[in-house]
Amino acid sequence: MEPIKIEGNVVSAVSPEGQTASMTVEELLETANQRRMESRGVILPDGVKLLDSKGPTTIWVHETPPRVYSFKWIASGSPARHGPGTEYCTVRIALPYLVVLAAFEGDMLSGQNECFFRQRPLQTEDDELLYPALLNCSKFTPQEGRPLSWICTAKMGPESLGHCRNPKQRMRAGFKALMHCLLETGFNYSSEDNEGSSWFTESTRVDPRVSTVESWSKASGENALFVLDVPWLKTGLSLRQVIDRMYAYRGIGGNGSLSASDLVRMIFNRRPKKPK
Repeated sequence: MEPIKIEGNVVSAVSPEGQTASMTVEELLETANQRRMESRGVILPDGVKLLDSKGPTTIWVHETPPRVYSFKWIASGSPARHGPGTEYCTVRIALPYLVVLAAFEGDMLSGQNECFFRQRPLQTEDDELLYPALLNCSKFTPQEGRPLSWICTAKMGPESLGHCRNPKQRMRAGFKALMHCLLETGFNYSSEDNEGSSWFTESTRVDPRVSTVESWSKASGENALFVLDVPWLKTGLSLRQVIDRMYAYRGIGGNGSLSASDLVRMIFNRRPKKPK
């Protein structure tokens, strides 16, 4: 069965599960030609530094200044490494500038979002991003065609992504759910057991002060801004390069070219306009 059919002025798509959705040719062209995103009436969350769009994908670049967080962290004697049975303790650790790249397909948050550190605030797209020393920020091996620092969103159900009927509220709600999942749902060894490693595990040798979460907590209590001097692992890529890489592993080329799967997602993500 063809994934996309055009009959008259209607474009229909069929999902792998056999579900169907449709929109007019005009609506599809309007969506596909959206290149650079304006806010389109969305009140952006505090901290969003950049909007970037190509094809059906829009990326919000959000930055949180250095601060001390109270995290739910896997306990040293936990009987499970993740999932049911995992035991947690509360730790207070400082983070440097935290940069989150939230990727939306239409107005729906996607499942491929990334997280990074920086020692200084973002000023330009040419600024380099650093790997985040956090559990649940996954390192894939090999990295080709995959996120560099994937935010594990296993605890985000479909209701977290699409429960708002208003598209503008849906984007804000999706982003809020992503930040909650990253910072408040519990850090464990899911990345190590499912994707291969986390950037916390990869970063334990960069500085004795962050070699363990206990050392990190102790150093944070003595001077919370020490994290701006830690030689965090470098990506070797600028913000612009990471954004372009995110488009690339979605199959969106440098000229914004779209694949058949991109068009299918656009059709399924479409929300009917309310009658005036």
